[in-house]
Amino acid sequence: MGIYELWPLAFLALVPVLILLYFLRQNIKKKEFSAVMLWQEVYRSVEATRPWERLRKNLLLILQILTVLLFVLALMRPWIRSGAGDQTMTVLVLDNSASMDTLYGENADGLTAVSGEDSAQSESSVSGKSAVYSGFSDASGSTRLDAAKEAACEYVDSLADGSMLYVVSANQSAALVLSNSQDKVEAKNRIRGIEQTVLGGDLSSSLSLVQSCISQSEEYQMVFFTDTAFDTGDLDCVVENFYSDAANCSADSLSCSEKDGQLLVLAQVTNHGAADVTGEINLYGIDADREEALLSISAMDVAAGETASVYFELEEAEVDETVKALRAEINGTDALAGDNSVWCVLEEESASRVLLLTQSNLYLEKAFGTISGVEVYRTSDLGVFETSEADGYDLYIFDGMLPEELPETGNYLFVNCKTSAYAGTESTAASDADENVVKNTGNSEVYFAVSGYVENTTLEVASTDMTYYSADASFGVTQSAIYETPSWGTSFLKAGESGEETAGFYGIYGGHRMAVLGFDLHDTDFGLQAEFPILVSEMAGYLLDTGLTEDTSYVAGDSILIHGQSTGSDLTVIRPDQSTELITASEAAGSYMEVSQLGIYQISQEQGETRKTQYFAVQFPTALESEVEPASAMENAQEGAAESSGVGTMELRNLVLILLLILMCAEWLIYVRTS
Repeated sequence: MGIYELWPLAFLALVPVLILLYFLRQNIKKKEFSAVMLWQEVYRSVEATRPWERLRKNLLLILQILTVLLFVLALMRPWIRSGAGDQTMTVLVLDNSASMDTLYGENADGLTAVSGEDSAQSESSVSGKSAVYSGFSDASGSTRLDAAKEAACEYVDSLADGSMLYVVSANQSAALVLSNSQDKVEAKNRIRGIEQTVLGGDLSSSLSLVQSCISQSEEYQMVFFTDTAFDTGDLDCVVENFYSDAANCSADSLSCSEKDGQLLVLAQVTNHGAADVTGEINLYGIDADREEALLSISAMDVAAGETASVYFELEEAEVDETVKALRAEINGTDALAGDNSVWCVLEEESASRVLLLTQSNLYLEKAFGTISGVEVYRTSDLGVFETSEADGYDLYIFDGMLPEELPETGNYLFVNCKTSAYAGTESTAASDADENVVKNTGNSEVYFAVSGYVENTTLEVASTDMTYYSADASFGVTQSAIYETPSWGTSFLKAGESGEETAGFYGIYGGHRMAVLGFDLHDTDFGLQAEFPILVSEMAGYLLDTGLTEDTSYVAGDSILIHGQSTGSDLTVIRPDQSTELITASEAAGSYMEVSQLGIYQISQEQGETRKTQYFAVQFPTALESEVEPASAMENAQEGAAESSGVGTMELRNLVLILLLILMCAEWLIYVRTS
């Protein structure tokens, strides 16, 4: 036998109060006596008024004390083991997403902001160095995950011996922590070993894994331990709610720009708590060695449930040349420490160089020339690719002209390309007599292949990730090539009556971004339409992205597409905790990297005689985890410690309540009869 709750024991204080009331109660009855008997009755009355005499054979008092004891026992939720649980399967799912790191219960009250002497001390250390940011501040106390793990362990103890146990941890993905085990000690060790993450998500990611577990048994029970509401589908389960009101402010975003010799920085802060918050935000500069220096401190005043902007204005002299990124941190601690910091990478602005190989195409030259930060160089001499003058461009545009070998660096745009193109040597890719061959060092796979031609037709721009604003535009062409869309490509120009044939596509292959157009701009009216510069701008935005990653800011848990070169060295990735990861050159182009640490990453690769280095930030998933929908909103949610669903253990609360009701009825009958 066991109990789930201990706090009802406080109600035992009612027992001495009840006895005290019996001491104070007056129970005097008036009767007539003869004078002879008067003094004898007075003596007996004095004996009866002694306190301890009142408690002798007082049936009502005994019944009332028993009523209080049964009431306390019912609140404690007693249970006993039932032998029916030996063949039962139990699946326990624990949420270890970022929001579960919030301080739980009484630990979550209040926000500590630095002020007074602490603020003055911070200002005095502006020029000093600090250690590498670890991702969390020094807030201490029991978190929601800690409470959930203890409740899960108590639940394991309540199960009958022989119960089959599965333990799952989940955030944006699910992991099987324990499978098909009857060892309670091992189950509790695995539960306590579940680590907190900074990933977003809820327990809906675990449903498919849970269903595969329960498919092996006809009798099962499922308990989910979380703070966030989620869709359980048609599963018959119990959801244990560990959401608690908490004082929390989150640093949502950080952006910067240069103007008139100043660095202007904007931080967005949201107050998720129920009380207004006044405090400060620290701004740090981060150098290549990941050392931080405090640059500035600014005050913040955020009303409950509101978002506020905090500005910093720094002179160029205040920011060292070695600073690669900035970090803004809410000064002090609150219930959720992980969302108190946000990062911004300082990007170096440089012009993109484009080499246009064409006989005469003013459409392309003018369209790319009007794009900010782009320098266009034009030539009609194929011999330039046999010299070093063609090296170092970010984008090569081939307008109806193809060199014998493509450049090893940069990205490609093929226009009016009505021949097939290969990546490989002449002997492995095509015959010497084939005029429709483009050679490049590397393997012998086909870049793209022409499957046919269409004449006097209409082309339509399809909706893709690249053509967001030019989608659905259409124009007529005199002739266009039709391509077999490669596995790495995405079709964005459709032709033919069915609208399924590809007249243009884009993609990444061999470390190069490519786009292919199958028509001559002189044989179409597209250059005169308003959509033409829009499409050119979208292609330029895609093709001129020459960084090793697509962006400089990501959220923990994102899969980052790497844009290294397969002809370069191995990629080196340095994480915020200074650990290093190597990505082989063969996987440098088009591979994905998972990020699960908060802070600044550094990625670099040797490409030819230069080494390209880039920084990017991984942020806390504030949009998903700083403020969540409470699990208590779910119909099958329960508060407090987990309780067994009845298979393997049996609760006695209902039986105790029945006994309590019977006792109260008996007490009322005795009171009526004796009054």
